[in-house]
Parts: sequence; C-alpha cells; structure tokens
Amino acid sequence: AGGLDHILETIGIERTRAEALRRKVTGALQYPAFVLLAAGGVLIFFVTFVLPQFSAVLRDFNAKTDPVIEVFLTLSDILRGHGFEVVAVVAIAVIGGWLAWRRPSVRAGIVTQIARLPVISTVVEFHRAALFSRNLGILLGSGVTLTATLRILIDIMTATGNVSAWAAMADRVRHGGRLAEALAASAVLPPVAVRMLRLGEETGQLPTLSGRVAEFYEEKLQRQLDRVVAIIGPAAIILISVVVGGLIVSVMTALLSVTQVVG
Repeated sequence: AGGLDHILETIGIERTRAEALRRKVTGALQYPAFVLLAAGGVLIFFVTFVLPQFSAVLRDFNAKTDPVIEVFLTLSDILRGHGFEVVAVVAIAVIGGWLAWRRPSVRAGIVTQIARLPVISTVVEFHRAALFSRNLGILLGSGVTLTATLRILIDIMTATGNVSAWAAMADRVRHGGRLAEALAASAVLPPVAVRMLRLGEETGQLPTLSGRVAEFYEEKLQRQLDRVVAIIGPAAIILISVVVGGLIVSVMTALLSVTQVVG
C-alpha cells in the first residue's frame, strides 16, 4: 500500500508539473500570437478601408504604380467586392482546420512540419526532450518495465510529431536493443539528452538521470521561450510597419505623379 501511495503521489506531482509546463508554453506563445493577429488586422483594415480611398484617383488618372501597389489594389477590390465570399471561405477553412486538428494523425503531421521551422524547432526539441525524460524517469522509478514504459510513452510522444520515428525507436528496444542506441538511431532527442540517458543506462541510474535530463531541458525550454517572445513580438511589429509604410510611400509616389500630370 505504501508503494502504491508513493507511485500515485509521484504521478500526481508529475501531472501538475506537466500541466504547468503546458501552460508555460501556451502562455509564452500567446503574446506573439496576439501581436501577429493584431498586425494582420491592421493590414486588412488598411487594405479594405484606407487604400480604396486612393484607388479611384490612381486609376482615373492612370497613375504610374509599382507591381506591389497593384497587387494590394487588386486584393482591396476582392475584399470589398466579394467580402461575404471571402469571409465564408475563411470560416470554412477555420472549421475544416479545427476538425482536422482533432484527428491525432493529422495533428501529429502538422506538429512535425511546424517543428521544422527555424525558431519553433528548438522549442519543440526542448519540450520533447523534457517531456520524454520526465515521464521516463517517473515510470521507471515507479517500477514499470522499460518495454511497458516505452509503450506508454509512445502514446504521449506521438502528439509531438515524428510518429514513425518514435515507433521505430520503441520497436528497436522491444527487439533487444539498448534505449540510448535506439534513441540515437531514431534522432528523436537531442544528442546531449541521448548521451546523458546512455550514462544512466550504463550505470543503472536511468530513472535518476532521466529526471535530471528533464530538469535540464525544462530550464533550456524556458530560456528559449523567453527568446521567442522577445523576438517574434518586435519582429511582427517591424514587419507590419515596413509593409504599411511601404504601401503608403507607394501611394504617395503615385499621387505625386498624378499631381504632375494635372499640373
């Protein structure tokens, strides 16, 4: 009974830690997502309501416009002339995307593709290493066999992408391979994590070393999230400023050409 109580307590602590980690990742990405959404809203407002105020003048006087402003003028016409259709298409796409996201196979595939992006890849890599190592240490420390542990972990880790790689890793261990060798061959964890887990496997301290690996990558994950928040927010603001500023300059240049023609 005492052993079971300890296992349940450990699992409860781990669930709390996992939820805190999930909230940490979600919370860190909320600000960049809000900034990107706001930037997109500003751009749509400019194209839909501001740019049309000049488009009639530019076209009536056959003003010289560069290809960029022509693209945005066309986009403005589409949004104003077919607004309902555009909203309907966007709504259908959002609903379809949400339904597809609910399917584990689709979600895993999307996560795999997102994980290849330059900045996001590091976040996903650190989160994956922390999640795997933490659960590995908890399960092994609770007396669960390695084979059974990996069977449980596969269900957990497939949500982070690379489904086939995780399955191949577990299959390699089931057929007598060592965990560290299987992890290295599948390339599902960072090399440093694999080396630390190999040390734990060779010394018989795998549960303990797994916990330390998890702590190491949780700290790295937090630092990387701080960097992402610090980079994406200002980058989005700069990008939208450059786009809108460039459009304003293009419009003003075209209007100057109109005044020269009229003059």
